[in-house]
Amino acid sequence: MSQHCDRTIFHPDDPWTLGVELEVRLIDAETMKPANRSPYLFEHLPEELRPHVHQELLQSMVEIVTPVCRDHNEAADFVMESLHALTRIGEKEGIRLAALATHPFERKEDNRRFHDPRYEAFAEELQIVLKNFLISGLHIHVAMPDEETALRAYNASIRYLPIFLGLSANSPFTLGEDTGLQSYRSKIFERLPRAGVPEYFDRYADYCRLMEQLYATGTIQSAKDVWWDVRIHQGFGTVELRVCDAFYDRERLRLITLFYQALLHYQTQRPQPRVFFQISRQNKWNAVRHGMKGTFIEGDRVVGIRQKAHELVDEIEAAGSFEALGVPKKEIEALHELIERETIARKLRRIYEETGDFKKVIEEELIG
Repeated sequence: MSQHCDRTIFHPDDPWTLGVELEVRLIDAETMKPANRSPYLFEHLPEELRPHVHQELLQSMVEIVTPVCRDHNEAADFVMESLHALTRIGEKEGIRLAALATHPFERKEDNRRFHDPRYEAFAEELQIVLKNFLISGLHIHVAMPDEETALRAYNASIRYLPIFLGLSANSPFTLGEDTGLQSYRSKIFERLPRAGVPEYFDRYADYCRLMEQLYATGTIQSAKDVWWDVRIHQGFGTVELRVCDAFYDRERLRLITLFYQALLHYQTQRPQPRVFFQISRQNKWNAVRHGMKGTFIEGDRVVGIRQKAHELVDEIEAAGSFEALGVPKKEIEALHELIERETIARKLRRIYEETGDFKKVIEEELIG
C-alpha cells in the first residue's frame, strides 16, 4: 500500500465527528493596522491552549484549531472560548483580534513573515503571489468512515462550494478599495498553483495516484501543500472544506459547520452526478461576485444560490440525515433563517457606505 494512500486513517467506528480551523488577524488597537505580535501571544498562551493555537505565515495572524468535536456546537464553543482567551492576553499590549478575510487597507509592507524553512521555500517559489497573500479563511473537517465514502463526500462538496462560500463571504475590500465582490479572498487564493475548484475522481485510487505523482516529483512535501477548495485530508481521514472566508459570528459558524456535516452524511448515501468543471467554476464565481444573491446552474436549470441552499436543507431533512446526526428541528429552522440573512460582506459594505471609514468596518469584526 502506498504510504500516501493509507486507508487506516479513516474512522469506521466514529464517523461524522468534526474539526474546525479559523485563521484570525492581529490588529493594533489604536491604528487598526496589522499587528505583528503573534510571538507575544504564543509566549503567553496558557498550557491548555498551546496545542490549539498555531503559527501562520504572517506574524499578524494565528490559527485556532479545535480538538475532535462531537457536534457543531462543541466546535463553535471551542473556537469562541479560544478567541476570547487570546483577546484577554492581547489587550494588555494593545492587540485586538479580528476575523477579517481581507483587511480593508493593509499593504504587504505592514506584515512580517515568520522565518520558517517551509515558508521560505514558498516565498522563493511563489514570489509576488505570496507577498500579497493577505487573507484568512475557515476550514471544516468531517471524519469519514472509509475511503469510498470520503471520495463521494469530496465529489459532492465540489458541487455545492458556492453555497458555503456565499454563506461565509466576508472580503469585499482590499488596499483601500471596494472590490465589487463579496469574497475577494477567494480570487487571491486562486492565484496559487494548487488552489481553487479541484477535479472530480472516479476512484479513491485515482486520487491517491495524483497525490503520489505530486510527492514523487517534489511538487508537494505534505498533504498540507494542496490548497484546493475541498480536499481529502490524508493525515486526518477527513474531508476538509476550505472555500469559506474567515468571520466572527458564533451562530453563523455553528450553523455552517452543521450544514456541511449534514450535507456529507446525505450526499455520501445518495451520490450526485458530477458537474462540468466550467459550470463549477461559474457557480463559484457567481458566489464570489454576488454572495447568496448569485445564481446556481444545475443542468439546464438556473436558480438562486439562496433558493438552492433552502432546497438542499429540505432534501437533507427529508432523507433523515439531520435526524441521524441527532439534530433537533429548531436547528433546521435556524439554518433556514441563516440562509435568509444578509451576508457579512454586504453588511460591511453598508457600514462603509454610511461612514466612509474603514476603521468602522474593522470594528465590526473585532473579537471580544
